Amino acid sequence: MEFLPFHYLLSTVGNAGYLKYHDTSTGVMLTQIPTRLGSPHSMAQNPHSAIIHLGHANGTMTLWSPNMTTPHVKLLAHRGPVNGIAVDPSEHSAGRYVATSGMDGTVKLWDGRMWGKEVREWKARNQITSLAFSGMGMLSVGGKSGVTVYQDLYQNIHRPPSPYLTLPLPSLTASATRFCPFDDLLCVGHERGISSLIVPGSGEPNFDSAEADLFETRTRRREREVRGVLEKIRPELITMDANFLGKISEGRGGETHEEREGRSFRQLGRLERLRLTGKADEPEQEGVDDEDAGLGDGEADPNGGERSIREKKERRKMKGKGGSTKRYLRKKAKKNIVDNSLLQMKAKVAAQRVSEEKKRKVERGEIVQETGALARFA
Repeated sequence: MEFLPFHYLLSTVGNAGYLKYHDTSTGVMLTQIPTRLGSPHSMAQNPHSAIIHLGHANGTMTLWSPNMTTPHVKLLAHRGPVNGIAVDPSEHSAGRYVATSGMDGTVKLWDGRMWGKEVREWKARNQITSLAFSGMGMLSVGGKSGVTVYQDLYQNIHRPPSPYLTLPLPSLTASATRFCPFDDLLCVGHERGISSLIVPGSGEPNFDSAEADLFETRTRRREREVRGVLEKIRPELITMDANFLGKISEGRGGETHEEREGRSFRQLGRLERLRLTGKADEPEQEGVDDEDAGLGDGEADPNGGERSIREKKERRKMKGKGGSTKRYLRKKAKKNIVDNSLLQMKAKVAAQRVSEEKKRKVERGEIVQETGALARFA
């Protein structure tokens, strides 16, 4: 189970292998994606891109988002089940480096810019059960008989890293390890409760009080929750490349008519699809008045005045003339569309008019109304 704080989404996965996204602000299930790889052994999220990482029993690691029914990346990480995944949230990594551990007893460090080969690999001293990154990029590896903390993972990558600190747990197994945010403290959960280890330099010393205030009051906390719900990020913006936000799409320069006509309907843009289906709400050009017919921009009218482009725009912006509803009604009236519901409504109105006209003629005495047994068939 992972919670995406900026999207207010709760992602869960069970033994059936279905990854589900629940919107906690509305209480509805956003999507349900089948992984088709069985029950996952590990789960983690990328705090920079909100991508969900899943580790499976066949040694593969998959990356998911609610916008796709297939994984963004499917990587064969280990020869055995992947029982631990952690994403480096430090400023140096920016969510690019991912650490995985498997039942084969190895720990691997991957770079999201090149999934073809691991950056670093070493053999653990014991069976691994949990991985966790600190705010400054330190990695804790928990397993049987203790927890080991490593630092400087991106230096001297051709040899195994040396341990920085070790927390021995005789005859115990660390089931979960987590670093406290903005603090040099590592918490370890095991069969007998919880243990802690002070790790100097592991916590992020600089924090933004507007995002995560350690000394906020109850009023500030409630205000932050309300503001977070109002300003939550849409699920459609979850993607592997988070740098595309704020960019301007480049035009299709040099595209010929044959290339444009050769594209399929799915390759067209949204506006082009709406134009083909006749649903594009484009502003229509207003007709020119009779008194102004034949006069171009900058030409003088019979009264000696000169009509400018600005006067045209002001005339088109008259109240009620250029509204979206008016444009929609004008466009709908011009279309030659046979609508069954409209035809049925017209027939019903015509039948009502005939019935009312017949009643009026009966009242005036123009028609004698039948009152016998066969009057219903009249």
